[in-house]
Amino acid sequence: MTTLQLTHLAEIREQRLMSRAELARKAEISPLTILKIEKGQRCRPETARKIILGLGHSPEDQDRLFQEIIGPDAYGHNEGKTEKASPGDQDPKSKLRKK
Repeated sequence: MTTLQLTHLAEIREQRLMSRAELARKAEISPLTILKIEKGQRCRPETARKIILGLGHSPEDQDRLFQEIIGPDAYGHNEGKTEKASPGDQDPKSKLRKK
């Protein structure tokens, strides 16, 4: 799955003298979403497009503003972590099937 990570959103927003709330209104997304992306969370391409337009850029500026990330986790959860399930974490139904 492809996701995007905005690099330096806070700097870009502040250069335009915009608050998070103002960018959120213009982009038609939640201010919390803006905050999460500023803190490094990845976003869907549609969200990135809304932010680009909210900042007053054209969609062609996407490559300059966003870094494309290809991976299984669309929203940055478990980033850099590899966890193995312990035997106790198995679904109880799977134990029944094995018997």
